[in-house]
Amino acid sequence: MGTSYKYKCDECGYEEEFFTGGRPMTKDYHKRTEEAEEELRSAALYGKYGESIRQLMKNEREKIYINCDTELYQCMECRQFSVQIAKEMYMNRQDFTMSVEFRHECPSCHSALLRKTRGSITFCPKCKMFTAQLVSLGKFD
Repeated sequence: MGTSYKYKCDECGYEEEFFTGGRPMTKDYHKRTEEAEEELRSAALYGKYGESIRQLMKNEREKIYINCDTELYQCMECRQFSVQIAKEMYMNRQDFTMSVEFRHECPSCHSALLRKTRGSITFCPKCKMFTAQLVSLGKFD
């Protein structure tokens, strides 16, 4: 199942819809997320994210849950939205003993991206004002 987000700005007329998720929906999506999960696991084991994460992956591999589903992000510099593959690791997910989310870079300006939550108002990527509203939130198969 996936999620759709539609943002609209009454100030400048910007309107755009984004689709995230969909793991059970298509084989292609399932394959891409599995490949991303394996890539994240391997990078962590080889020390790309530091010695602490490497040791944790090495010693607690079976207890770590990796999420690489797609999520909606917004750049805090140029305000552009983008759908990216999340890079998250959890250990004891229900108790949140450990939760790590690796940073993403904006494809437009290379600044840091912030994952969008279900907040209703955000910065408009067109006029840059704090006027873009989440006008539709839905689920799809």
